Amino acid sequence: MKKIVEKPHLFFFVLAFVLLITSFFVQNNSIDISIYDIYFAIRFTHICQFSFAFFVLIGINYFSLQWVNKTPKKILTLLHIVLQLIALLLLFTKDSWNWVGNNDLEKFNLENDNSNLVIIASVLIFILATLVHLINFFSSLLLKRD
Repeated sequence: MKKIVEKPHLFFFVLAFVLLITSFFVQNNSIDISIYDIYFAIRFTHICQFSFAFFVLIGINYFSLQWVNKTPKKILTLLHIVLQLIALLLLFTKDSWNWVGNNDLEKFNLENDNSNLVIIASVLIFILATLVHLINFFSSLLLKRD
């Protein structure tokens, strides 16, 4: 984990490549989101392609910091990587989260679709990870280091 935090650009480039390869194998699967009378179906292929582009950009951000001899803050980098992985795992394993909304946890059930809560949590964690990355990137870039 220490090497990942020291060179996060390599981690995100490898993750982007893995998601690009994954996009070829999940073509028929989709995420189904129903909000009242609105129904969304988003293919995993599109999610993988978006994630590929996003992680390449993050890798370029971290590489540009290394290029100008600035080091990102290790705790923020670690937090960003962990949050990003949690968001991806929640999104790609949403079908195995069928315990949400059952029996005693009925208050978490959104329109009788157990996966909506997991998808919402994944998106919120993804946004939080992006904010942590932006704070880490700009604070590392703009602060003077000796």
